[in-house]
Amino acid sequence: MEETEEIKPVVKPGKPWKNEGFYASFEEADGVRQKLNRIWEGSEQHKGMQVKVKWSNARQQFMVKTRLHPDFEPTKEVKKETTKNGKGKRRNKKNTDRTKFDATASI
Repeated sequence: MEETEEIKPVVKPGKPWKNEGFYASFEEADGVRQKLNRIWEGSEQHKGMQVKVKWSNARQQFMVKTRLHPDFEPTKEVKKETTKNGKGKRRNKKNTDRTKFDATASI
């Protein structure tokens, strides 16, 4: 018998969702979701926003969650590397072998 190894694709975790609010019924939560979609629909500022309704078993309530889709995330500019003068680490490092007072030296 030959064992076949299944290759599972590596799934990266997505961008986290932010809790917008908690509601007792799905109708309330869905109303808020639709309202947010209408607001974001025509706005260039909110392009790429996502909203969903999710049931929370722990709270026994519906949650409205929002996030900016990862594809619309602004790119971070590459920072210039600062040059170090090279003195800081050696000066700040404490010598653990030496003590302030050596009792054997005075004998």
